[in-house]
Amino acid sequence: MGLREAEERLDTRSSSDRLQVALHNQRYEFVLQNLGRLESVLEIGTGEGNLSVLLGPRCGRYVGLEFDPNTGLRVSQRLGGAYPIVRGDARKLPFEPRSFSGIVCLEVLEHLGDFRAGIRNIQRCLRDDGRAILSVPYRRRGGASDTNVYHLYEPGEGELVAALRECFERVAVYYQYFQETALMNAARLLHLRRALGLQRQYRALTEGEPHALSRLKLGPKAGGMKLHLVALVERPKPLSGE
Repeated sequence: MGLREAEERLDTRSSSDRLQVALHNQRYEFVLQNLGRLESVLEIGTGEGNLSVLLGPRCGRYVGLEFDPNTGLRVSQRLGGAYPIVRGDARKLPFEPRSFSGIVCLEVLEHLGDFRAGIRNIQRCLRDDGRAILSVPYRRRGGASDTNVYHLYEPGEGELVAALRECFERVAVYYQYFQETALMNAARLLHLRRALGLQRQYRALTEGEPHALSRLKLGPKAGGMKLHLVALVERPKPLSGE
């Protein structure tokens, strides 16, 4: 996790980007449903603490990890000092093996350059009976982002899932997507949205109009344009030397 990652922050309390706020909140709800009652939870990449304030009170023990010290200080203040915020790198987590029953790592792996190092560290720190949730921007094939200089390498779906299966016995894949009709889906794939007068529906999504945001879904099957991939993993495989 490099300095570039520290420059990209979204505060759901004040951001004017309604689409990104909606996407973040939807992922947070997924985490709370699946990790919020575990004994000990690590959040890798607290950002501005949007999830931290929700997750901390719902689990037995919460620890946040943040690379940027100034951001970490703001999060600690936002939490009233009630939970530890540790400075650290997702590629080399400063914790003992099998330290947490739950780990959450949302929109962090694409900032690392070496996303596999992040996954291996989650494998090392997750308990045998634990579960972790990770998310990345959706890409069919991996590569550096064309639109976001802070995303050093966005893993493609196939290589991400393969890397997860190398480290965990159970891998469940979910998609965060914009629900489309059959006509919308075909028009997008064939680059005919403008010709068929459908471009405005996607513009409404980008602009965060409520009727468009209501079509954002998160589930195991994508019924439209994929935006993010969310993985829930369990049963970390034995570490080398175990």
